[in-house]
Amino acid sequence: MTHLTIPTVRAAIDDADDILLKALAARFRAIRHLKEIKRETGMQIESTSREAELKDKWKKKAHDLNIPSELALLILDFILAES
Repeated sequence: MTHLTIPTVRAAIDDADDILLKALAARFRAIRHLKEIKRETGMQIESTSREAELKDKWKKKAHDLNIPSELALLILDFILAES
């Protein structure tokens, strides 16, 4: 059995945090581009049907990854509010 140490586990957490932040930055960049395209084409910025689709997708993915779906949806709601 592998013996884990606090520094090793903390390093893994730090690596996961870096991945999360980089993914979040990439998502916000994509959102900015999407808003530009929608403005240029006269489309409505917000899409409740897309938000519902994302919530369903996140809920299923969270379940598959053994993450509480309530937590995943809370995070998504925050991201959507900031987008």
